[in-house]
Amino acid sequence: MDLTLSDAERAFQAECRDFMRRSVPTDRVPYDESGAWVEQSKRWQRTLAEGRWAVPGWPKQYGGREATPVELMLYEHELAAVHPPRAINVIGTGWAGAALLRHGSDEQQQRYLPGIPAAAEVWCQLFSEPNAGSDLAALQTRAARTPDGAYEISGQKTWSSLARVADRGILLARTDPTARKHHGISCFVLDMHAPGITVRPIKQITGESDFNEVFFDGVRIPESDRIGQEGEGWTVAITTLMAERIGLSAGEGTLWGTGPTWADVLALWQRRKEQGTLPQAPEQQAVLKDEMARLHVEGEALRLTGLRLLSDVARGGLPAAQMSVRKLASDIWGQQVHEAVWHMLGPQALVAEGDEAQWQRAYLFARALTIGGGTTEVQKDILARRILGLPV
Repeated sequence: MDLTLSDAERAFQAECRDFMRRSVPTDRVPYDESGAWVEQSKRWQRTLAEGRWAVPGWPKQYGGREATPVELMLYEHELAAVHPPRAINVIGTGWAGAALLRHGSDEQQQRYLPGIPAAAEVWCQLFSEPNAGSDLAALQTRAARTPDGAYEISGQKTWSSLARVADRGILLARTDPTARKHHGISCFVLDMHAPGITVRPIKQITGESDFNEVFFDGVRIPESDRIGQEGEGWTVAITTLMAERIGLSAGEGTLWGTGPTWADVLALWQRRKEQGTLPQAPEQQAVLKDEMARLHVEGEALRLTGLRLLSDVARGGLPAAQMSVRKLASDIWGQQVHEAVWHMLGPQALVAEGDEAQWQRAYLFARALTIGGGTTEVQKDILARRILGLPV
């Protein structure tokens, strides 16, 4: 793999770096999924969209730059470097957009894609269900045909990020309850303001309500809002899950969303050492030093693994199983990093305020790393079957 950047790639990176440093807001509104934060996040997405940086990998006609895999890696690097506000439309720009670009009709693409980059329409994902666990294909939400050819949705979803503020949702529902588990599922675009939808926030240990329960009571969806053919929703779902796994595991050392990076952890450790404010006794600090060295080595291995996957993608491949393996390793690594941060800061870190409050949220949210985008158990099953060739 040649890691040398071309002149065009260097120019792309320089333009992106200049834009991010000039444009990122300096005043930050605390995340609370209400008024002020929503408005700031939408403003940031509009800024990105105006510079054609909201969805650089998309076709130009929909606000993108048709960036190559290498350019997208450079983009993620420069974006992470400025610690941008949390993105309110990450489901739209990432997962829903991926499904529409690959499986949507021309009419659906022209109708829905233009509103995504600048967050004119915010999206959520309606996949997980209370009784399906990590086995997404066991979903039971029904989409029954009506006499006029539309669909009527009944059921419940859970862990739906941003559902409270979303305008649209990408929904999986069972259109044929007699079919085998991975069959008989269809994918739809859902108007989140339609009659019959109830959204209830779920309180998390972080004190926030990122996630929501969503209930459907006879919600109508026209046939024109089905993505792909009836019964082929699992294929669409795989597209979004691959995008989610890449997004959750392939960033520039980012440990959760737009939160602290591994570089931030190293800087925190160095600062605490110089200040003499590490809470451990000297012998315990030596153990922590060894742990930080191990995590640094593993982090570098993960970075190089990501570059190898990038090389495969740049050659036209789709190393789906390898992406799952990297996500598995990245998630566990991220949780171990935050355990080390907890020891570095001491128990008071969990009640910190101001700048250090980010470590509190990151530590608590790290529990979600091994759940979102497919649980650790699911990723291990993929590794066993598709890489090691073990029997099902």
